[in-house]
Parts: sequence; structure tokens; C-alpha cells
Amino acid sequence: MFTPPFSSDAMFNRKGLMPVINADKDGNPLPHPAPKAARIFADSATRADIEPLYRAGIINGITTNPSLLKKAGAKSWDHAKQIMRDLCTLLRPHPVSLELTELGEEGMVRQATELSELGDNSVIKVPIGGYRAVDPSADPYTGLKVIRRLWERGIKVNTTLVFNTTQAFWAANAGAVYVSPFLGRLADYGSKHDKAEPLTSGNSLYWVKDHKNAAGDENTHNSEYVASGGPLKDAGARLIFEIATVFANYRITTEILAASIRSPVQLTECLLAGADILTVPATVLATVADHPLSDEGMKAFAADAKAFGK
Repeated sequence: MFTPPFSSDAMFNRKGLMPVINADKDGNPLPHPAPKAARIFADSATRADIEPLYRAGIINGITTNPSLLKKAGAKSWDHAKQIMRDLCTLLRPHPVSLELTELGEEGMVRQATELSELGDNSVIKVPIGGYRAVDPSADPYTGLKVIRRLWERGIKVNTTLVFNTTQAFWAANAGAVYVSPFLGRLADYGSKHDKAEPLTSGNSLYWVKDHKNAAGDENTHNSEYVASGGPLKDAGARLIFEIATVFANYRITTEILAASIRSPVQLTECLLAGADILTVPATVLATVADHPLSDEGMKAFAADAKAFGK
């Protein structure tokens, strides 16, 4: 289980800069007790899953992607845009993240502009990196350039495929409103690829045997930062804590959107680490109020209530 070190004053100061999420209601004498709690998004594009959660006040935003749109029944790009427009209308004014399918800078900016017109609460998902993995001739700064250009146009960006703190910082510096660390995928990758470092870690510069990294095989995911120095299953939570600490140090208000969540336990770890938003699959959201002891307690309450004719 992830156990964070103490939170600094800077961390608390950053929270004071963040927007109110649960506002007080006019006419209600009881102030909301969690005005700046983490937001909960549904990671879904299926209205039947989203609408009941939204109407009940359980979620206040959603994240989508082409796979989720296909699962929601989209048969074409025009059909997908229709679904996205409908979701923007349903969730307004809360954010709806919409993912680009273009990979070139100009095409991404054009498509982002197109998607931003589906609703004034739309947020455009832009991958931070990976462009050269698809096209070796691609500009490695494509994502950062697109984020900057969209910021200049007043279009909100959710930077995706974030797996280390450096990526999150550069995305925020370019103008991203949200950064999305992918927890589950990070743990999977670390489990498959990390190699035990024979040397003990040093200071924040990370002690390495090959100080110039001439072999190109000493990576951040092999260091005590993020992937080692604790169980691999906690790597995602440690990443969020790193990002939250760096953002607090520099009073960065880009929101940390924890993604690729696979269990309720990870929700707790993300909250401990300082995530601003949790985007949760509908299947996980359906279990967050459950516990075996809650089941036993309810059964006991229901049985005792029968004594009162209930």
C-alpha cells in the first residue's frame, strides 16, 4: 500500500489555489463540507452508464477515447462526433475530454478546433509523446507544440500518456489544463521491463554506473523515482505524488487527472498522493460504496427494523 511522506505546506497552498468543486447551494443553510475535494469523472462514452451517475451527483465530468466511443456504438467519425456532442450537452458545464485521432501537428490543431466546437465544456486530449514510435521522422515535440498552440487559441487540453514527472511538467509549461498519469499501464510496464539496479540510489540526480548513459539503458523507470524504491503496484501513486509535489513547488494549477484506474484501492492511493481528479471506469465506480462489512451491517439493520414493523 502506498504510504506518502508528509505533505508540505506548498502542497496545501496549491490546493488553496484550485477551484471550488462542491459549491454551496443557495437557500441551503449547511455549507458543503468538501468544497475542494477531488473531482470524480467517469471513463466512459456510454450515456446509459454516465447519465444516472451524473444526475445523482456522483460524477462531475467524463473522459472518452475512440475505443470507448466504439463501445458506445459509434459506427463512423460523424456518428462519434454526434455522441461526443450529446455528451457535452448532457454534462455542461462540466468537462468532457475528447481524444484526437490525427497525429500530425497541423491535422491535430485542425481536429482539435473541430472538436472544441462540439461544446464549450469540451477538453481536447493530446498525447505528450510517442510520435516517433509511429513515424520515426516525426517531430518529438509535436505534442508540446500542439498544446501550446491550443492554449494560445483558448482551447483546453488534457495531456495524456503521461508516465513520468518530467512529461507532466513540460505539458503544464506548454499550457495544459490537465495532465493524465496512466497508473495501471505504468505498473504493467514496470513489472515487465524494469531491471533491478545493483547500485544504491544516491541523491535526486540518481546514482548511475554509466554517468553519460552511453549504453542508453539507464532510464527513469529503473530509478528509485517512480518505478523502484517500493512495490511496482504503487508506482502510479508515487508518480502522482511526485507530480503534485513539483506542481506545488511552483504553484502550478494544471490539474492532475489520475487515469488507468483498475480497482477501488487505487482510488484511495491516488487521493493519498494528491490527485485533483480521478477518472474511473463505470465497473469500478459501481463498487466504490461496497464493503463486506457494509453488507453485513445493512442486513443486521434491516432485520432489527422489522421489530418496528418496517
